[in-house]
Amino acid sequence: EARRQSKPKGYAVSVHYSALTSLARACPESALHRVGSMFRSKRRKFRVTSEDPTYTVLYLGNATTIQSKGEGCTDLAVCKIWSKSEAGRQGTKMKLTISAQGIRMAHAEDKGLRRPGHLYLLHRVTYCVADPRLPRVFAWIYRHELKHKAVMLRCHAVLVSKPEKAKAMALLLYQTSATALAEFRRLKKRDDARHQQQQLVGEQSIPLVPLRKLLNGQCCYKPPVERSRSAP
Repeated sequence: EARRQSKPKGYAVSVHYSALTSLARACPESALHRVGSMFRSKRRKFRVTSEDPTYTVLYLGNATTIQSKGEGCTDLAVCKIWSKSEAGRQGTKMKLTISAQGIRMAHAEDKGLRRPGHLYLLHRVTYCVADPRLPRVFAWIYRHELKHKAVMLRCHAVLVSKPEKAKAMALLLYQTSATALAEFRRLKKRDDARHQQQQLVGEQSIPLVPLRKLLNGQCCYKPPVERSRSAP
């Protein structure tokens, strides 16, 4: 009886094996790959964003200037700031962060006072440099907007611990500005092309930009007017 019961089981296994073999021969590899992919878990990609670099600096002050960019445009203003700060002995300890928005400074020793910081928007920074005569000084020229659309150029200067740090800050700000400007031009070119298509074939024919692209592809180089008056 045991032999009789074992035969059907072995016969069933052989039938199942032959069925699978014939199925594998009949189905192309692409079809089997699609079937197998149904049981695989899809990999998800996550964007890992590093924190913006922050430096501890001594803010020495600022001075007006008439030249917005070019080699040596900060020399005279930095001399004035250096003299007023008593050769770097007087200043305010700040935390300086360089990001796609610009230069953000906050008080390093706030102690719960919550004093407001300063944001120097990236598209208004016209020039930056690690001063060649004062290697530990990092300076930048900022285009301040006043009332009635008036504009004033001011050179700001901070003192850092090492000359290498000042050079790294100048290089980082330059690279950040160049990257943000290229992205701003790319998005503007895309929006202009979409606007031209809408004028030619009608607004209803051109689909709107997906919300995901709007959220992930924001460009901070030149924010709207209502948010662009953050500079002190």
